[in-house]
Amino acid sequence: MDILIPIETSSRELYYKIQLCHELALAGFNCYLGNKSSILYLVDHFNSFIYLDKGYHQDISDSIYQKIKQRNGYIVNLDEEGGVDYPDNSTILRRYPKHLFNTIDLVFLWGETQFKLLHPNFSKAKVLITGHPRFELLRKTKGSIYNSEVNVIKKQFNNFFLINTNFGFGNNIRGDIFVNKNYSNRFPNIEEKINFDKLKLNTFISLILKISSLYKYKLIIRPHPEENIENYRKAFKGISNIYILNKFSVIPWLIATRLMIHPDCTTAIESLILGKKSVSFLPSNYNSNLVTKLPLEASYTFSDELKLINFLNSFAYPEPGSSCEFDDIDLSDYNFLESNFSLTSNSSEIIKDVLSKLFKNDKFNTFTTLNRINLGMANFNTAIMPGGSKKLFYNKLQGFSFKNITEIDKTLMKIYCTKEILVNKLSKYLFLFTRRL
Repeated sequence: MDILIPIETSSRELYYKIQLCHELALAGFNCYLGNKSSILYLVDHFNSFIYLDKGYHQDISDSIYQKIKQRNGYIVNLDEEGGVDYPDNSTILRRYPKHLFNTIDLVFLWGETQFKLLHPNFSKAKVLITGHPRFELLRKTKGSIYNSEVNVIKKQFNNFFLINTNFGFGNNIRGDIFVNKNYSNRFPNIEEKINFDKLKLNTFISLILKISSLYKYKLIIRPHPEENIENYRKAFKGISNIYILNKFSVIPWLIATRLMIHPDCTTAIESLILGKKSVSFLPSNYNSNLVTKLPLEASYTFSDELKLINFLNSFAYPEPGSSCEFDDIDLSDYNFLESNFSLTSNSSEIIKDVLSKLFKNDKFNTFTTLNRINLGMANFNTAIMPGGSKKLFYNKLQGFSFKNITEIDKTLMKIYCTKEILVNKLSKYLFLFTRRL
């Protein structure tokens, strides 16, 4: 069958979704990888297909599901945020409401922890624990698919500290009014989250200024794609060793850096899987209910600026012969990795096998010249939406290009020793993966 796979944030999703498309295409599926408006255009024009949903959103997803069902489509859920959550599990419970399991056909969960939490909600949908291909790819390749990007980064910056931020509530590119309006129905405590993000932002600005004055190291700041980057540019204007960048996926930066500093980012999990334990820094006396817990378990944790500065000395001035690469990390010491992320599972293979057994159909949909014209207009209209959406649209899709996709696919073929897959560009933001005959 045809599989429609939306992509929203290239830096997080692109590599694993190309790898998954490759696996599924080898199994005989036609895989359409595109931005949200491209995929929704196909939903309106195709009949009988699989929609690989990246997560349920209240007031948005239900109408999309209804269209899919009207077009004889099947809904398969592989959530992008299915493992890292607040202590009250509010994110997972919100993204997997009880009625969801009556609507969708198949759910792939990240781990046993989520399965146990959601088990009372299970109804008609088939639910399986698979892990997530995003983490499997890191475990299997140890980041080798990013070698060329790592080399570019090391050549340009050599020794540097990486600082990842996730202040999308309090430093949003579309402003506080938008965040309040858009998220208040999902987060009853949205005002508290906005204010806490602003506090974290100010705390990190203070820390970064202190580090930049104490060490000759370069500091690379990678804000979340939804953040307003101008606030960082104003805060660090004229400081020569601070760089604010969003180039490449975060993974090559994690591999190349001496140390990564974050508040409570999922990138701490990815860094740990790669063999590097990172540092979490949060305001003193912070409210733990507003912080995602697992990234802290994967990190050295600080809420005192001076103590963190002292800790950084061992990374800025390492002992002779020390690589500071944390090569001695034993992932089995971190039990939450298996229970929450099924780290030892071959996620993409499990997903491919399940889909191959459940969905068999020799009839494919066709994509015409008229489709290309209409789809181009649909993407254009998406890009010019008001409220800062155009800037956010391009921020999130950096690197989502035919050239980049084909290069990544070739790299994956070498690593996995698989047959070549044909990748066709159907429009600027839509690509088709098929098996070569």
